Amino acid sequence: MDDTPPERELWERQLGEVNLWFARFELFRMAGPTRSLLGIVNREREFRGKNKAKSIPQAWAKAARQWRWRERAEAWDEVERQQARAAHAKAIEEMDRRQLQEAIALQGVAIQGLKALGQDRLSPDTLLRYLSEGAKLERTVLGEPQTIEEKRLTGTGGGSVIFCVEDAITADRELEEWNHDRMQSQPGTAVPDGNP
Repeated sequence: MDDTPPERELWERQLGEVNLWFARFELFRMAGPTRSLLGIVNREREFRGKNKAKSIPQAWAKAARQWRWRERAEAWDEVERQQARAAHAKAIEEMDRRQLQEAIALQGVAIQGLKALGQDRLSPDTLLRYLSEGAKLERTVLGEPQTIEEKRLTGTGGGSVIFCVEDAITADRELEEWNHDRMQSQPGTAVPDGNP
């Protein structure tokens, strides 16, 4: 049987950490990424009815160093960020699932309306709009484009575009020269020697 105690998270009370200093660390940790040690010192002083300090007392500075407050608090911040990202991803996934169901239902209403065209109170225009919007929403939720466009580049006279490595090198050189000339023409700017 393993008698080794379970490893503590960095932000939990550490072995040998005095309760008072851990409570102060907790205030520091919970202050968030913009936390400051002086801010926590002054928060405690204010609670006790004392004037604000202009500097961090040595005992506080020593405890913060000894118990690695900044490192521990930043470890907490990272876990919080990971949890927030996971919650956001889950919310997006749930929204996508819900919107997909709504899109399919919307298309179903349109299809049922088209089947019973003379008997339903929806106009043919409304039914087609439902069908179209439902299909668009479904495509959006599934990450598919609404439309697909094809663009073709043509060379001179409508022929094929021929582009080789040498053309890329020449174009890169021309772009460098253009940038260099542009920088030189602006007052007070110069391109440094070496690779731009």
